[in-house]
Amino acid sequence: MALLLTAPQCFFIAILAFAVVGFQRGWRREVISLVFILAGVLFLYLNGGRGVAQFLFTRLPVVFQDATGANTSTASTSPSDSQVLITTFLVFVVIVGVGYVVGNRAFPPPTAPSDRILGIIPSIVSGYAIILYITTAFSRTPLITIGVNTPSQALLSSYMVVIFVISAILVVISLVASNAKKGPPPKK
Repeated sequence: MALLLTAPQCFFIAILAFAVVGFQRGWRREVISLVFILAGVLFLYLNGGRGVAQFLFTRLPVVFQDATGANTSTASTSPSDSQVLITTFLVFVVIVGVGYVVGNRAFPPPTAPSDRILGIIPSIVSGYAIILYITTAFSRTPLITIGVNTPSQALLSSYMVVIFVISAILVVISLVASNAKKGPPPKK
């Protein structure tokens, strides 16, 4: 028996995993992570990975050769596609990892239920951005093929309304949870 995941199922499982992580970490930590993730995705969409690969594999060896007095005629003019791909994914992993570490160090763990519930919203947005970037990166390169169907761009954009509705529901739930713990107003 083979269990094959369709693109919507893969997307739903990933978003659910991000929601669980956001519930555990709380909204303050997740907002910090969201900033790093969105900045990283924007940086990589603007060919930041190619720029980092260009620096690491082309410029840095030239600087090293100039500093040591070695022959500079062996320097390549541009990095290969595989070097760009590996550098891009390493930069992406580092940016996401730094975002999670900074978020954990900047704020204490959540104490109130509303903090945890509100943590789901930025984590879903983070998950959406990560999935969007990964599907775009996999569709651009023929160097990597994976055995899971990645969602198409049309599928991802159609779920934006669903994410907005879930966010609105979570805000209402967190407001109810924060008011429930306060209790009745004091008598005069």
